[in-house]
Amino acid sequence: MSNTDSDTTTIEDTDRCCGSTEQETDTRSGGHWLGEVTLEKQLPDDLRTALGRFLGVESVDTLAEWGEQIRRRAGGGSIDVEQLCHTDGDSAHWGAVDGERYHFRCFYDAVILASLEDSPVDIHTVSPDGAVVEARAVGGEELSVTPETAVFSLGIALDAHERSGGDPTLQDGYAAICPYVKAFPDREAYEAWATEVPAATVGTPLSGATAFARALTAESNYD
Repeated sequence: MSNTDSDTTTIEDTDRCCGSTEQETDTRSGGHWLGEVTLEKQLPDDLRTALGRFLGVESVDTLAEWGEQIRRRAGGGSIDVEQLCHTDGDSAHWGAVDGERYHFRCFYDAVILASLEDSPVDIHTVSPDGAVVEARAVGGEELSVTPETAVFSLGIALDAHERSGGDPTLQDGYAAICPYVKAFPDREAYEAWATEVPAATVGTPLSGATAFARALTAESNYD
């Protein structure tokens, strides 16, 4: 967390989410387009399978199921601010609340922050191609984004299950997922990036990004 106004961390540095880096592989999944975000919409086949193998279940079919699985590994309730992927210093991905900046390794943590705060959150991130993407969120409502064509990706490393053994920790999830959660100025930029990464990914308009954040911060109890 920082109150400074400088963005000193490079884009390469912020790709190392909670100690992870994108690993090279000869397998490329390419991208998919989800369109409007709804929690019950079916995820693409390769993403459903990759998530299931990582989590030790047959398949993770929807964003609602994905959010539920993450909350299980966060202790059975809502993710809180302390469980977000903070940086020790400034980064290109931050959320500002009441004049205070929280710097993150993954831009989406700033979206989740908006679901946890009563005050509006201003979000700033840099896409893999260097384009600046900004948004403003009020609670769990839709974002107002700049540029209006901005999209974001959700995804998971294709080899994630080899590291988790089907029983991942929350930290395993950050390492496998965060490098593939990115914002882009438009759909074309996402699709160009998706063909180059060793992950199963899906893209969707950034304006609807708070829907998945609500799934992650919903209170639930598990036996």
